[in-house]
Amino acid sequence: MAHLFSYLPVSTPNYTSGKKSSTQIKYPSTSVFQGFNTPSRLEGSIQDLEVSGTIPTDINGTFYRIQPDHRYPPLFEEDIHFSGDGNVSAFSFSNGHVDFHQRYVRTDRFLAETEARKALFGKYRNVYTDSEMVRGVIRTVSNTNVVFWRGMLLATKEDGPPFAMDPVTLETVGRYDFEGQVESPTFTAHPKFDPETGEMVCFGYEAGGDGHDGSCDIVVYTIDKFGKKTEECWYKAPFCGMIHDCGLSENYLVLPMTPLKCTSVENMKNGGNHFAWDPNEDQWYGIVPRRGGKPEDIVWLRADNGFHGHVAGCYENSDGHIVFDLTIASDNVFFFFPPLNTPPSTLPQRNKLTSPTYRWIFDPSSPNNTRVTPAEVFDINGEFSRIDDRFVTKKYNHFWQVQIDPSKPYDFQKCGPPAGGLFNSLGHFTWDEKVRDVYWAGPTTTFQEPVFVPRGASSTSSPSPSSDAEPNPEAAPVEGDGYLLVLLNHLDELRNDILIFDALELAKGPVAAIHMPFKLRLGLHGNFVDQRDIEAWQKLRKEDGEVGPVRKAERPLKWQIAPGKDGGVNGTNGTM
Repeated sequence: MAHLFSYLPVSTPNYTSGKKSSTQIKYPSTSVFQGFNTPSRLEGSIQDLEVSGTIPTDINGTFYRIQPDHRYPPLFEEDIHFSGDGNVSAFSFSNGHVDFHQRYVRTDRFLAETEARKALFGKYRNVYTDSEMVRGVIRTVSNTNVVFWRGMLLATKEDGPPFAMDPVTLETVGRYDFEGQVESPTFTAHPKFDPETGEMVCFGYEAGGDGHDGSCDIVVYTIDKFGKKTEECWYKAPFCGMIHDCGLSENYLVLPMTPLKCTSVENMKNGGNHFAWDPNEDQWYGIVPRRGGKPEDIVWLRADNGFHGHVAGCYENSDGHIVFDLTIASDNVFFFFPPLNTPPSTLPQRNKLTSPTYRWIFDPSSPNNTRVTPAEVFDINGEFSRIDDRFVTKKYNHFWQVQIDPSKPYDFQKCGPPAGGLFNSLGHFTWDEKVRDVYWAGPTTTFQEPVFVPRGASSTSSPSPSSDAEPNPEAAPVEGDGYLLVLLNHLDELRNDILIFDALELAKGPVAAIHMPFKLRLGLHGNFVDQRDIEAWQKLRKEDGEVGPVRKAERPLKWQIAPGKDGGVNGTNGTM
C-alpha cells in the first residue's frame, strides 16, 4: 500500500545554489537545523513543571536564559546557529514550584520578517546579503545574553543595540538606548556589574560605523546605579577583531580581542563572510581605565595565537596588577568562519580542540605591544565559565564550567553528533586548593551554561532599590555558598531538564531536577534574578512610580540617518 506522502506533489527545491528558492516554510537539511538543533519556534507558558527531588525553598526568583531560534528558514542554506532570533526562556521559582514562560524578542528584524512571513536578512553581519526591503533596518537578533538592569531585561547581541523587555510578561518594550545616552551601533552581550558601586560597565566594538563595516573603533561606557552615564571614551583597535567578553576589576576593564578578523567591505559585497580566522595573528588584550579614560590611555598587550572563550574572574592583586582568567582554545572554535580562501572545518574537528583556563597577570603600565605569557594554566577542558557574581572585581577562588571529557562514553548511535559540542560534564574548580569537583550525567546528555544562585541572597545584576544602605560587615557573602542551575540536554529524547546542585558539591549529583516535556534550542547565556528585586523594581517602574516606566529609544541610530557610508570610521586596518 502506498504511503500517504507518496501522493503529495513533488515540491520545488527548497534551496538552489545555497539560497532559498521556495516559499515553503521548510528549514535546511544541514546539521544546524536538524535533531536537537531543530528550531523550537515556541512561545507559551507552562504552570508547575514536573519536579523530581526537592527544590530548595530559598531559590525564589527567575532563571532567565536566551536561545538563538530561527523564526523563519534562513535566506542562505549554510546559515549558522548565531543568526537565530532571540527567544527568552523564564523559569520562575516560588516555594518549590517552577513555572515556564517563553517569548521571542521583538527586534526590528523580527517585526520586519513577521510582516513579510519570511526571512529578509542574509549572512551573519553582512548587510550586503540582505533583501532590499530591509535596508536601514537594525539587523540584530538580540540572541546572546539577557541581563536584569533597573527593572528591565536587556536582550543583547554584540552586533547591535540592546532591546528592553518586561521581566514578568517578557513583552518587548523596544530598542533601549539608556534614555538617549548610548548611541553606538553595537553593544556587548557581556556588560559587567560592579557589586560594590552598582555600576554597569559596558562596551561596543566595531562601533564607529553601522556595526557591520569593519570599523576599528571601541567605545566604553559606565552607567551608574541611577541610570546616568558617567563615563564614555572611544578607543582604536589594531584591527577589527571580535571582542566577545571582558573582565572588570576595581580600576580597569580588560578587553580580549580574538584574531577572528573582519574581512573587508569588498569581500562582504561579494557575498563573503564578515569574519575570518587568522591563524598567524596574536591574541590581544586591551586595558583601559574605568574612570577618566582618554583615547590614548588604552594599552594593548599581545600573546601567541588562540581563541578566547568566556571570562571567569578579574581583579587587582597587591601589586596593582590585573589578574585575568578565561578559557582559551588551541585553534579556531568558530570553524564556520575559516581563514580566507579556506573551506570550513567541521564540528567533529572543533570538538577535538582543547580549551584550558588561563590565568594572566597584566601590568597596566606596560608599553603597548608588550608580549605576555600566562602566569598559570588550569589544565581542564571547558567553557562557559561562571563565578559567584558577588565577587566580580574582587579576589575570588571558585568557578564553574561545562567540561569536555572524551574519556567518558558517548552513545553516538542514539544521539548522533553532540549538538553544540560534547559538553558532557559539569565542573566546580578552585584556584587555591585546585579542587576538581565534576559531575557526569551519562552517555546521552550534554550541558548548557550554568548559573550561580546565592543561598537566600539577592542577585547582583542590577542595583537593588535599597542599595544606598550601608553594607553590613556581618552579612558579607561566603563565596560559593549557594546553588548551580543548569540545563541538561537529553540528546536521545530531544528534551531538557533543569538540574539544581549544591554549588560546592557537584559530584554528589543534583538535589532536584525540573523536567521539561520538550526540548529547548541550545542557548547561550542567562542569569538568575531574585524575586525581591523583581517586585521592588515593578513598583518603581509603575506609571506613578518613583522611576517610571522603561522608555524605548526615541531617536534612530546615527547610521540610520546617514546610511551607506562604507568602511566605518577608520576601515578594517585601523592603527593605534
